[in-house]
Amino acid sequence: MALTRPLIDAASLMKRPDIVVADCRGGTPDDLNAGRLAYEAAHIPGAVYFHLEEDLSGPAGPHGGRHPLPDPDVLSAKLGAAGIGPGVTVVAVDETGAHASRFWWLLRWLGHDDVLVLDGGYRAWTAAGLPVTAEVPQPEARAFEPHPRPEMVASMEGVLHRAEGVVVLDARSAARFAGQPDPLDPKPGHIPGAMNRFWGDNLRPDGTWRPAAEQAARFAGLPVGPDLIHSCGSGVTACANLLAMELAGLRGGRLYVGSWSDWCTYPENPIEK
Repeated sequence: MALTRPLIDAASLMKRPDIVVADCRGGTPDDLNAGRLAYEAAHIPGAVYFHLEEDLSGPAGPHGGRHPLPDPDVLSAKLGAAGIGPGVTVVAVDETGAHASRFWWLLRWLGHDDVLVLDGGYRAWTAAGLPVTAEVPQPEARAFEPHPRPEMVASMEGVLHRAEGVVVLDARSAARFAGQPDPLDPKPGHIPGAMNRFWGDNLRPDGTWRPAAEQAARFAGLPVGPDLIHSCGSGVTACANLLAMELAGLRGGRLYVGSWSDWCTYPENPIEK
């Protein structure tokens, strides 16, 4: 049976050696490989590594944003090589919740629902005194067959020409949303008419996710389902809002994968500050 709850705690994960752990720790603007280096130094035993730029995104182009969707067949081959296939439960782990949420969303987009996120991430695992290793596993390969769900995705044209009542929810910080200078994108601002819910507010100070009732209160008044389009800088942190809403039972929103980093590459697109 598929596990539908999007979170698992460290103690529960420790008791499930049958679960494949996907370490998605990310880099920094100055060192995109910082997460990989951290994984090579120490990780949850048996964990396999997925790099945001190399594995969880496709090649960037003039449009499409900084982190476009990976080719389904290419990502599926990597998932299969990591031991992920039908009937396999997967847990995504990172430092902040954002990259793990991207991995969680991507697997569901490919039709694999048995995917969870470690509550509190790698920090929660080490804080609990649970074992770590530098040994890189050699998992038994499986066949992962992608079944993409296009209804989970919103295009730039779909956002631009969205129907009345469809809301765009921006997960960036209030400062970036307001149009303050942004080092990541050539133009500051936000999609006209968008609303703002900073993705980081989904988490407590210790990095664990706020409970369902608090998440429901954060997203109260927003439409549920395909009438809500999630956006951010490049389609990563918006996945954290999608996961938070899933935790609250508010399912079905779509992801504008290119997000602001795609929107602002079209000179004719309007910008609001």
